[in-house]
Amino acid sequence: MLTFLRSHWQLILVMLVWLATGFYFQQAVFALLPLSVFFFKQRELWPEVLFGMLIVFVFSDMEHDMFPRMKVFKNAKNFYILAVALIFLLETQRFMPLSSVFRIFLPFFLYAIFPLVFSTSIFVGVQKTLSYALVFLVVPNWILYCYRRLGWLFFRNLIFFMTAILLGGFALNFINPDYAQIMGRFRGLFGNPNGLAIYCYLFLMLATVLTSLNKELLNWRERLIVFAIIMYFIIQSGSRASLASSLIFLVFMRFFTYSPWIGFVGLVTVMIGVELISSNFEAIVVYMGLENYFRLETLKEGSGRYFAWEFAWIQIQDYFVFGGGFANDETIMRRHRLYLEKMGHQGGVHNTYLSMWLNVGIVGLLIYLRSLALLFIKASKLVPMSLAVLFSTLFSIMYESWLIGSLNPYTIVLIMTMTVVTESEIVEWRTRSQSDDEGASMVPQAHALPA
Repeated sequence: MLTFLRSHWQLILVMLVWLATGFYFQQAVFALLPLSVFFFKQRELWPEVLFGMLIVFVFSDMEHDMFPRMKVFKNAKNFYILAVALIFLLETQRFMPLSSVFRIFLPFFLYAIFPLVFSTSIFVGVQKTLSYALVFLVVPNWILYCYRRLGWLFFRNLIFFMTAILLGGFALNFINPDYAQIMGRFRGLFGNPNGLAIYCYLFLMLATVLTSLNKELLNWRERLIVFAIIMYFIIQSGSRASLASSLIFLVFMRFFTYSPWIGFVGLVTVMIGVELISSNFEAIVVYMGLENYFRLETLKEGSGRYFAWEFAWIQIQDYFVFGGGFANDETIMRRHRLYLEKMGHQGGVHNTYLSMWLNVGIVGLLIYLRSLALLFIKASKLVPMSLAVLFSTLFSIMYESWLIGSLNPYTIVLIMTMTVVTESEIVEWRTRSQSDDEGASMVPQAHALPA
């Protein structure tokens, strides 16, 4: 970790400049972020561009009660992704061959343009549709390019950087617990405890996939520390959904590694078990003395989610087939904010399926789910645990709408995992390395790239 921090001192320095500018010269951030992207590019700091994107998304996710001045990052992040996309589009040849992730989701992106016809916020809808497509286009290709240049050192540094983000929240807790906690639950650098938990859950899957593909990526001590930190913060967040999603992944990862058939049988068994447990959950929680951790008083109401789901379902009837374009869910929830708050609910839909349905209709939802399932099913031929990633993700998005957003610190991590499991040059790295060693005339790919 210390080696990583020393070797990426320029990224750390730039991040500190971002923070200082955000506190004292808010509007300057709109110019500073894209200029930083070009600075990284000019100095050949390609991984820093991706790391910077992730931390900018984290900054933008902070709630206003933590650092009110940081809300400037919520809009300024758009200029960061545009700068990255501009470099990619102008130098596409550098990234060849391109990742297959965007191609798999291309039918969805093409269709998503159509519901904008019914949008009541056309400008915001177009902006969010574009940003969603750009993230799926840029991030996988950037990851591949960094891997081709640096090999597995890039992924090792990525794991350390994502761990450092969690430890940054821990440090914030020592500075002022009111910043890092809310209503007795830990949130670290993130806007709310559920956000921290989703990040940890997605990070858990990414780190597990990477360390499974390359067992030498981390030594046993580093692996123990990284996974212990992830699980610690999931537990500290108090998020029931992310904890369950993590357990689903860890359990089914083993099943699918042995056999897809065993995995599906195990899935059905767990679904039956969940139904039996859920019907007696209150009694089980009371018996184990975990009423406070599981927030027993919120179980019946689902922390307000059930009411939000019922309300969203009523609204869906007006957008059932084609939807109302991206940002339609946010527009509707904002329009009825006073009524929702009166009924005791704050926030969004808290369900990606319903949010996606409001935005792109049942047609778009099915196209998206088809692309998501197709990607991981194809990937499972080489990486069997990909199916565990798929099923746990489908469970997680049932309780939060994080996958409907593009410029957040969650979707980008899932896209990283998608890239790793679908790209053969990463998955089959050992076989390719052996072939390169045996072929005297072959030049290792990482050294054959343009500067």
